[in-house]
Amino acid sequence: MKIYVVILFCIFQLFSPNIQASTEQSFIPEKATQILFINSLNQDMPWQKTIESGLRNELTEQASSFDLFVENMDTGRFDQAQQKSVMKLYLQEKYREKKVDIIISLGVSAAALLSELEPFFTEIPKIYLRPGSKFTVPDKDVGITIRPRLNYKKATQDAVDLINPQKIILILDTKSDLDLSFYRRIMPIINDDFSHLAVEKWLDIPTEELIEKVNNAPSDAIILFMPIFRSYNDNILNPYQFLQLITSKSPAPIFSYWHSLFGSGIVGGYLLSGEIIGKKAADSIIYFHDYKSLKVVNSEELSSYYYDWRQLDKFAIAHEKLPTDSVISYYVPSYFEKNHTLIYSAIAVIAMLTGFLAFVLFSNNKRAQLLKELDNEKLKLESRVIERTEELLIAKEEAEHLTSVKSDFLANMSHEIRTPMNGVIGLTNILLNSDLPEKQKQYLDKIKYSSDQLLIVINDILDFSKIESGNINLEDFPFSIHSIVDYIKTTFESQAEEKGIEFVINVTDNVNPDLIGDVVRINQVLLNLCSNAIKFTPHGKVSISIQTEPTINEHEEVIMHFIVKDSGIGIAPKNVPHLFEAFTQEDSSTTRKFGGTGLGLTISKRLCKLMGGDISVSSTLNVGSVFTASIKLKLHTQVLTPNCQNLVFPDVFDVLVVDDNTLALNAIEKQLSLMGLSCTLCTSGQQALDLIKKRQDKFKVIITDWSMPIMNGESFLTHIKNMDSKPCDIIIVLTAYSKSAINDLANKLNINTVLEKPVLTSLLYSVIQTNIENSVTLALPNNGESLDGLKVLVAEDNVINQLVITKMLEKEGIVFQLVDNGFDCTQAIENEDFDLILMDIHMPVMDGVEASKIIRNSTNEKVANIPIIALTANVMSDDIQYYLSIGINAHIAKPTQPKDLHNTIVECLKDCSDYFDKIA
Repeated sequence: MKIYVVILFCIFQLFSPNIQASTEQSFIPEKATQILFINSLNQDMPWQKTIESGLRNELTEQASSFDLFVENMDTGRFDQAQQKSVMKLYLQEKYREKKVDIIISLGVSAAALLSELEPFFTEIPKIYLRPGSKFTVPDKDVGITIRPRLNYKKATQDAVDLINPQKIILILDTKSDLDLSFYRRIMPIINDDFSHLAVEKWLDIPTEELIEKVNNAPSDAIILFMPIFRSYNDNILNPYQFLQLITSKSPAPIFSYWHSLFGSGIVGGYLLSGEIIGKKAADSIIYFHDYKSLKVVNSEELSSYYYDWRQLDKFAIAHEKLPTDSVISYYVPSYFEKNHTLIYSAIAVIAMLTGFLAFVLFSNNKRAQLLKELDNEKLKLESRVIERTEELLIAKEEAEHLTSVKSDFLANMSHEIRTPMNGVIGLTNILLNSDLPEKQKQYLDKIKYSSDQLLIVINDILDFSKIESGNINLEDFPFSIHSIVDYIKTTFESQAEEKGIEFVINVTDNVNPDLIGDVVRINQVLLNLCSNAIKFTPHGKVSISIQTEPTINEHEEVIMHFIVKDSGIGIAPKNVPHLFEAFTQEDSSTTRKFGGTGLGLTISKRLCKLMGGDISVSSTLNVGSVFTASIKLKLHTQVLTPNCQNLVFPDVFDVLVVDDNTLALNAIEKQLSLMGLSCTLCTSGQQALDLIKKRQDKFKVIITDWSMPIMNGESFLTHIKNMDSKPCDIIIVLTAYSKSAINDLANKLNINTVLEKPVLTSLLYSVIQTNIENSVTLALPNNGESLDGLKVLVAEDNVINQLVITKMLEKEGIVFQLVDNGFDCTQAIENEDFDLILMDIHMPVMDGVEASKIIRNSTNEKVANIPIIALTANVMSDDIQYYLSIGINAHIAKPTQPKDLHNTIVECLKDCSDYFDKIA
């Protein structure tokens, strides 16, 4: 196979001269000196390009009778041994009949190839460029070696002298033999001669990370770059291309040691020049042409000072600091430098004309100018007197106005501060005059809610400085828009009826009922707006419209518009601009007739602004007013919070879900479906009732929201209770409303569980599972092993686990006491007698293991011998054996099954106590 590859490569090379070889002429004259240039790498390498460029340029400039053939071994991309074998056959075939006068090799591989070509090319003079440190010219050859030497110390010293850095950063790849060689040579120099500088080595750093580090390099450092090849954006970059990439944004100047990288963005310095090496090789060839011997090249003459003008300008390096024989390239002259003669001439002409014109005008205008300046000063003085007088008058009027407003405010404060108590007094009277119906507790809840609102309002009014400074802390809590509607109705319906005013609240269909925000502050704003509307409306109608406007993040937040419209006395146009100023009402007569502090609208407007909105007003005198409060609120989309996977019921059963919020319905349906349940969704209580009446089979579980329009949760469940046949086994309420108010109605409405939104999926699963198990008679063995009356101490810190275990114990008729840590368990067992302990292992304060050890070491024999069952999710055999070894009698794994709990308790009591003997 290899011989076929070699033959194909030779054919390709012979018939593709434009790719692997380049010639100066298609016809070679007899007297022209023929030069063969063999390169170890490929023609795209910057180092090879500069050497070849210097060689060609010098030959072209110094003589015309030379022809140059270039052959590239390309050992960088292919196997070196195979490439040497292929190139050996290729050169022998191509140059067997072709005259070659001088051969130049570049690199170790090319030098080695020439050595292996004997006797072919014997007696032809050879110039070996960079043949390697161990290479010697064969005895039979006529040749010289040119070993370029990098003067690392001189080049590095030049960079340090120019920049005066605090740090040297070295970039190279140690995986490259070439870079590793450079590293071994330069590090001793840096350590010996530049030990006063900090040194940072960026070795073998990935491309993206290296670019980031260069972009963030300290400006008081210099970067020394060794040639590295990198892949970036699916392209292979040579050192020159990679330098172009990293130098554009580098805050630190970058230096290197090779002229082949000059122009890529490095500053320059004392560089080893491929151009000079090529020129020196050309000089030796020309010398050979004239004198038939090769001229020896001094390796110390192959470097020079080169600097990039663009980089000198970028890093503000003064040209005076450069060595005297420096070569500055890439100079970009400014527009001024290109056209300085023309610019100087124009400036001179303009200066002469300006001077002459100034001289002519000066004499004629001097008197007029002085008179004008005197008039201007007079006018300025008069203007200042007028402005100052006006300012004093305005300040006096403002002071008098503020004094008057504050006096009016303080005079009315004592009376008006009791106005919000209307809600409290009204609801209290309803309670006192009633025969204590079921709604009594609801009224009590409303009274508490109104009291909380009033307390906040009073605090804000009395501490107006807090509002002035903006130090009002807003809270983000889930709430239902219907709770706001209920609160406004409860507070103002009776007031409106007493005045004979129609009071209407309308919520548009697109309003998401579940929101997150500061419901207390929202109610405070609406309380003020509605109170004013009713107060200033002697007859007619007051309506509240609740609308929504989507925002850019329409799936996360909305702008709610609360529009309060009345048919009252209206506001005069001249007073509208001052309506939201502190201590201000339309006029003092309004205050005397209707009351008020003049702070309500000011507080409301500032609260709206704090909540990302504002208040606007439009009003017509004697027709009515429209106040629009806009508030930005978050959507409450997390009705359920997923926190656990693989919660699946063994049997599929039907669940009816009722919620006016479609987002909530979809979230609940998704989680229940993952639990393996079949869901039926309804967006209103009436729709659910119609569905239940038409359905033949009953639902296993009904999950309903509490705050819904038209028919709320209470009305819906009342209809369910009054049905002839029971439509379901279990009723669960999910709500953002007050949980305590619903709990008061739980027994009446056959509610099994009330959960607050958002609810963990694991908790919902546990609640459904526990209620199902409690609704089915527990199948216990009929062996007289009843646990009714057993006293159990349960040590468990997790609320969900407490709910599950206590439901099981209640079903067994067990009397239990709950503690939530091991320390409380050890205290309870000393103060009260128990028959058994159910002990969780992982608890705060003191875990179950430590508590069990303390109990077993008790001096009280009865306490020390009480049966302990570990109730834990640790099920590894080593854990169980450890629990048993410290004195725990048995182990029950979580999740706990009722039958396993019963059997384990019975077995433990039989083995470790005389409980059954005592009750026999």
